[in-house]
Amino acid sequence: MTRPRRTVLAAAAAVVGCSLSACSTTDGTRSDTAPPAATVSASQDTGSAEDAQDAQDDSDGDTFVVALDETATWKNGVKAHLSDFGRGTSGEYASPSGEPYLAFSVTLQNGSKSTIDLAMVGLSCPDGADEIFDTDAGFGGAPDTHLLPGKSQTWKAACVFPKTAKDAQIEITPTDSSDSGWYRTAIFTGQVR
Repeated sequence: MTRPRRTVLAAAAAVVGCSLSACSTTDGTRSDTAPPAATVSASQDTGSAEDAQDAQDDSDGDTFVVALDETATWKNGVKAHLSDFGRGTSGEYASPSGEPYLAFSVTLQNGSKSTIDLAMVGLSCPDGADEIFDTDAGFGGAPDTHLLPGKSQTWKAACVFPKTAKDAQIEITPTDSSDSGWYRTAIFTGQVR
């Protein structure tokens, strides 16, 4: 049983060694001047510990609020979750280029009975900032495909986000191919360190 422990210790040593030296890559996701990965904390108390990981679309307004580290669940069973937050600077060939960004993964799970067109999923960045498109870093927008019922899909996204900014608000609005046409917007909000 010492083999897994050695692997974990070796990986931890590599991470510490990289953070102490000037590690860099050429893929646009980390450079010598890139800040370390962001830590996310929820900006609101959404209730008891039992429901702290989910926010349910249960009102009749156009939006519902979700902490950055929660999962948004729409009435028909569709779920969205943001994870893997990090900061960086967009590459030379990105659009826009040379901008500080907040990167994250978007996971959409289709628990409904309708197909969801992922190309039609709306993503709004903090303060109306631009979304970063950088194929070298894997930021190509939502996949141009349909998500069948019972399936899930994850993709990477990034938004222009100043290096000193802490308050993040990211909005996700899925659509479907049925007659209902649109969903309410989930507003993910919280602090990024």
